[in-house]
Order: sequence, then C-alpha cells, then structure tokens
Amino acid sequence: MLPRGNKEQWSAHQYGPGGELCLEYGPDNWDSEITGADMISSAYRLLEGERPTLDQTAAVASRHKTTIGQELRNKVSRLLVTRNLADVFTRVPEDTLLSIKSVGLFRGRSYVNVVTSITLPNCEAWSDENQPEVGMLGYESMIALIRWPSSQPLPSTKNVSTLRVELATRNMVLPTVNHAVLLWRNRIKLYYLSDDDSIFEGAIIPPQPFTPRMDDDHAALAGRMAALVGCGSLGSKMATSLARAGVGSFLLVDDDIFLPDNLIRNDLDWRDVGSHKADSVARKFSWSIRRPRYRPRRYRLGGQEASGDIESLIDGLGKCDLIIEATADAKVFNYLCAAVAAAKTPLLWAEVFGGGFGGLVARHRPSIDPAPATMRNAIESWCHERGMPIERAVQGYGGGQSMPAIADDADVSVIAAHAVRMSIDLLIPRDPSQYPNSVYLIGLSKGWIFEQPFETYPIDVGGPPSGPEEILDQGAEAEERARISALFREYIDAATSKPKGDETTPT
Repeated sequence: MLPRGNKEQWSAHQYGPGGELCLEYGPDNWDSEITGADMISSAYRLLEGERPTLDQTAAVASRHKTTIGQELRNKVSRLLVTRNLADVFTRVPEDTLLSIKSVGLFRGRSYVNVVTSITLPNCEAWSDENQPEVGMLGYESMIALIRWPSSQPLPSTKNVSTLRVELATRNMVLPTVNHAVLLWRNRIKLYYLSDDDSIFEGAIIPPQPFTPRMDDDHAALAGRMAALVGCGSLGSKMATSLARAGVGSFLLVDDDIFLPDNLIRNDLDWRDVGSHKADSVARKFSWSIRRPRYRPRRYRLGGQEASGDIESLIDGLGKCDLIIEATADAKVFNYLCAAVAAAKTPLLWAEVFGGGFGGLVARHRPSIDPAPATMRNAIESWCHERGMPIERAVQGYGGGQSMPAIADDADVSVIAAHAVRMSIDLLIPRDPSQYPNSVYLIGLSKGWIFEQPFETYPIDVGGPPSGPEEILDQGAEAEERARISALFREYIDAATSKPKGDETTPT
C-alpha cells in the first residue's frame, strides 16, 4: 500500500515520503485469503492510530523488525563500538572532551571508525587488547570524544559553529577534527564535521553480547605451537583456520614467493604479491582476532642452505607440538620423517590429488602409530592391492617451476578443512581421538578409486613397532639431533649434485 500521486510522509511506518506503508500484513504472516479490503482497513487503522484527532498524535507499535545491516546500508560514516570500548566510555566523566586515536577503514561505500586508544583524564591509558593491528589497514586520525552532562539537553548540531558555541558554554574546546563522538546518558552518537561547517550524523555499530563460538576444549590450543612446512594453497588455508581456532604459536617454513598466479587458490591476496609466502601468512596473523605468535623461516627444506640454518630449523621443529607437512613434496616428507624421529613430535600431512577428485589426510603419533615412512608404504600398498595406485601430478598444487596440478580453490579448501580438524584433535590432544584411523582418503568427485563425492576410505596402518620404546637422556638426544642434522646435510649435498631440473620447490 502506498499513497497515489502523493510524495508526502504520511506515517512513521512508511518507507520515505510517498513510499510504501508498513502494515500488519507482510511476507512473514501473509495468507492467500487476505484481500485488498483487508489491506485498506490495515492502512486506515495505522493512520487513525497515529492521529486519533486533528490535534493529537500517537505512536503505533511496529511489527516491522530490521537488522543492523538494513539500518546501516545508507550510512557511510560509522563507528564500531566493541564491548571493551563501551566499557571505557562509561568511565569518561561528564563535561569532558578528549582527543582519541582511531583508524578509518574505507571500504568503498562505508568509512568505519575504529577507536585504537584513549587516555582518560585520570591518565589511564586504554587500548583494546582484543583488537588486531587495524592500523596496517586504514588511516590513523583523531576523533573528538565528548561526554555531555546527562542533566542537560543534547547540544545543537545544526552546524559545526553552533556546536563549538555550545561546547564552549561547558568550557570545552572542539579541536579541528572530521569526526566527533557524543556520549549522553546511555546514548552514543557519531557526527561527521564537514569543512563547509555542516554536520552529518553517522551510524553506531553497537557492541554485540558475548556468545561463545567454540567449545572449552579449544582453550588448550593457546599454549600449543604448530610448525607448518609449506605456505602454499593448502598450507595458507590451514594456517588461517588454525589461528582462528586458537593455536597460540606458529613456525612457518617456506622459501617461495607469492606470485599473481597463486591468487587462484592461495588464502593470501593481491596485497601479498611479491612477498615471501611465510612472511605474508605471518602478517595475516596480525589482522586476526587471535593474533598468535609466529616465526617465519624463508627456508628451502632440502635446498642449499647453511649448516647453522639446518640445525636451527631442526631445533625449532623439535620444540613444536605438531609438525604439518603441506608441500605435497616427497623429499620434504622424507626430511620431516627424520626430524620427527628425533623429536618424537606428531606429524600430519595432507595432499590434494591432481585433478581435484580427492585427497589424503594422515597423521603420525609417536608410540601409537608406525613411523611416517612405514605409514606411507602401507597407504601405497593398500592402493596397489586394489589395483589403483595413487595418481600424482609431476608437481604439487602449490607452485614451483613445473606445471601445477589441476584442482580448484574448493578442492583445496575441503582437504584443508579436514586436515585442520585432525590437527586440532592432535594439538588439544583429545583422548580418545575423534578419529579412529590415522589415514583417510577423501573423495571429492568420481575419479580414481572414488565412485562419487563424499566417499571416504579410512586405512588401518597398524600400530607402532613392537618392543619397548628407547628413552634418550639429554646427551643421547643431542647426539641424535646432530645425527639428523648430518643426514639433512647429506640429503642436501645429494640433491644439489643433481641437475637443477630435478629440483622442486616446497609450496
């Protein structure tokens, strides 16, 4: 229902002058038996309720509920109020004007002000501990924060000049800023102060009530450290998900550069082109709500590197609670087999099969599963017994000099998600594990061993070698680490003695 030939605002329950009336019937309660006469009667009840007599107005309860997104879609200037910011606003005394720091996030059709720090009159310095480093993404500026007395009516915001005058009556001087936040009673208002003396009211994005989004088991992840070898398509997605899950520390290993063609599947974006993948993944952590600690290593595992770097990397891997192999590179897998043997650290590896028809996720748990190399042989044997050896591309899906495997972003994302879930199971660690088997072949489409999507084959690889486990003292452990370092150097010397065409790049 809307006025015919009239562009006036008839009702508070109307979509603008001359617009549609919001009546008691809508998409949520519509019935085919409602007639045009019913709609006219509803419009009459609305208009009569708002204007019982010519000299009287009244409010009519609304059945129309809007989301915050609907309310803000025509608002360019916005202020994000977090729960922590709302709390500090309550501590600002009346008749106070403060200059506070904020970052403006310009996103085409909106300019969002995010307050980064406030110094209260009692010299208490505040910053939001849950806020990521948004300063890397926007423009830092100053905002005027005004606490207006609750006993007084709101000051006039007709224009900037009148606002200055009213503030002066309370001994407050408005600085030269583009935005002002006004606190009055329990209300928060944002104003854009234009250079031409006009004022426009912005929108407040209110704090949301706290609602837990993860179970209590995830709290243990804050004290865990994961080593991620390979920050390519698979590894970058895993890193992002693990950080969001709450993993507290990362060792990121990858020597590769992020190039424009990597945008097809990698979790990074154009801002990272030309940077090392390990550095860019680490930088992305800075913008996460979790903000884990990280140490990027621009290191080619199996490449020609200094001996000290090899020993430092092995030492770093040994301190992690989980090592993740995400390169789809057999040589890298062999190096990590040696590393986990010395450190007794769990190993998880994942792979997307070329063609995008499926993938593999596997784990090795010291004292529970066979050695990783033994597990790999068991997987190969399982496939050969069925006459279906694993089809592999010449080069992993992450990059390198050779042709990459064919798999789209969705294919990589599915396998990455499964690998992250198993990684979380290892890092917590859950006992019993949610995974009865340590190896899974996961189908994404018809191809190879899979007849259809979602087809999954768990593989039983047996248990650890029989006999008591050898426990090394500190001296023996140091000797074992030195032996592993020597093996790494031998592997590297052997690799560098081959023609360069035989080399592959970790992803």
